[in-house]
Amino acid sequence: MKQIASFCGILVLLAGCGEPFHLRGNTSMPSLQQGVYLQGMNTPAEFDQALRQGLERAGASIKQDPKAAQLTVTVNSYDEKRTVSGYSSTRQVREFNHALDVSIRVSGEGVTDPTEARSVHVERTQIYDGTSVLGSSEEETTIKQDLRREAARLLLLRVRAAISSAAK
Repeated sequence: MKQIASFCGILVLLAGCGEPFHLRGNTSMPSLQQGVYLQGMNTPAEFDQALRQGLERAGASIKQDPKAAQLTVTVNSYDEKRTVSGYSSTRQVREFNHALDVSIRVSGEGVTDPTEARSVHVERTQIYDGTSVLGSSEEETTIKQDLRREAARLLLLRVRAAISSAAK
């Protein structure tokens, strides 16, 4: 009985700690019920699509005209890299490191520092097996897709931070 009471007490205390627990990516952006213009999108279509979908899920509407948008998100740089990070005893490649660096700039209404660049670095490791080349290439494609989705998610958090810091 004491365990149940203490468990309920802990739940009550945790509920009072501020913002409740939520699944990753399931929160709405503060005050982003406005138009967003995306600029400088010389990126792969998968990244472009992930960023657009994330903004739309957050309540933003993607505008085609920069004058109709309250926010402008400019992609300054996009760099995908693949490096060898491990060899076997016979000097065959056994491990690749995939990395993605993206830098954006957020400007518009409610942004404290529109000149500040916000960047994201994500990386994943791929264990390479030379005997199953087809499976390895599919794994590489999957890793790159995951990197692009994760970078888009992290950039959305940077956009949220740029807006919410101005609102405070």
